[in-house]
Amino acid sequence: MLTQSPRTLHMKVLLAHCVCKTDSAAGRVLRELGEQLVQNDIEILTATTTFDAVALIRSEPLIQALLLDWELEEDKEHRAAMRVLAALRNRNRNLPVFLFTDRENAAHIPLTVLRQANDFIWLFEDTADFIAGRIVAAVRAYRRQMLPPMFGALARFSQVHEYSWHTPGHTGGTAFMKSPSGRAFFDFFGENIFRSDLSISVGELGSLLDHSGPIGKGEAYAARVFGADRTYYVTNGSSTSNRVILMASVTRNQAALCDRNCHKSIEHAITMSGAIPTYLLPSRNHYGLIGPIPPHRLTPEAVQRAMRDNPLNSSSGDAHPIHAIVTNSTYDGLCYNVKRVEKLLGQSVDRLHFDEAWYGYARFNPMYHDRFAMHDIPDGEKSSGPTVFATQSTHKLLAAFSQASMIHVRDGRNPIDHARFNEAFMMHASTSPNYAIIASNDVSASMMEGAGGRALTEESIREAVAFRCLIARINAELAEQGQWFVNVW
Repeated sequence: MLTQSPRTLHMKVLLAHCVCKTDSAAGRVLRELGEQLVQNDIEILTATTTFDAVALIRSEPLIQALLLDWELEEDKEHRAAMRVLAALRNRNRNLPVFLFTDRENAAHIPLTVLRQANDFIWLFEDTADFIAGRIVAAVRAYRRQMLPPMFGALARFSQVHEYSWHTPGHTGGTAFMKSPSGRAFFDFFGENIFRSDLSISVGELGSLLDHSGPIGKGEAYAARVFGADRTYYVTNGSSTSNRVILMASVTRNQAALCDRNCHKSIEHAITMSGAIPTYLLPSRNHYGLIGPIPPHRLTPEAVQRAMRDNPLNSSSGDAHPIHAIVTNSTYDGLCYNVKRVEKLLGQSVDRLHFDEAWYGYARFNPMYHDRFAMHDIPDGEKSSGPTVFATQSTHKLLAAFSQASMIHVRDGRNPIDHARFNEAFMMHASTSPNYAIIASNDVSASMMEGAGGRALTEESIREAVAFRCLIARINAELAEQGQWFVNVW
């Protein structure tokens, strides 16, 4: 996984060839090629079967190139090679792929395969040194674009090995090495976490408060991945993200519609802003599970009736609501058809805010089509629809450090310009944000980009379905014996 320097990513390539361990002419050339790659500090993982190759693709995310025999397992129909290629491209669209073949067979390779491969290797026509050079060049090009903007800049900065002459006071972890408990703390977490714990004074990494440099590029990158017009990285959790949006959108004595199933941070934000909440009641079944707000409570007539019945609105019952907050998914895991919510509630408010703290994965699997805030919408329809906000705790059901959160914005009617929004952002942001949290947001976006997001969500969904089937089977078998067991709702 790592070289002698703990801050350097090791280079790995997967060699999938059925003769790589034989004493044939091809086997000898492959071993010579392997020796050349090792001299370039590249580790070779070998697979002689489709099963081995697919298993390594799924278990070794640091593979940085695939060298694939077009006739793997001596399959003249090439089904084995195509299965390996499909397994890779289902997880990673950018990793370089070299096909071992000859010029005659290359002329018959299907177009679908050519689109998934990057280059050919003519094993007996070029020298091992030349082939290795092409592979190394492809690996280095892949590595340059593999890391997302902010994390890439942070990783490169850590290689400069500069002393820290500003905050934090542990100066790259060296302070902890001066006492027994400090040294134990340093060894427990490892050097990287301390070397990357830097002050906002490091200009090369940009600023979270003015969204400049690599941090700003990372936010723009995340916006593309998550389908937003703008994305803001937040290092104080989605509780803070919710407060930022409310404080930017509503102020004293303005009306806000609020899902009664909201997080306490929404109520904190309403208290601080001075807005007047009108609560919309969600459904609840006889198990006590909370569902969505029923559609009949989202119509303009129902909204006006709720506001008139609200004792806090007694002096201005016909006030026009400025903002609406909906929890999606609910805390019992039930989600909305967001397009329908926009159509219904968008008749009453210009700004819709979806608290998606536990739902950041929805964009990346077709199962949740149109059921998340940043769903795809034609550019021509944006200006006529409400401005939409989403808060997502990337530390909950994506892969990020605790406190990592994102705010996504899609501008529509009555948008909030960046300058005004950023004033609310800075009101709640620290002037000493933790760079590791910011970088973990960056990496979360990178992991979900392209084929990776679909593969990761599919894997999780399949595991969940398998678990449900297991529980249901045990329940059924014990029921036949007259015994009780939990079941799946």
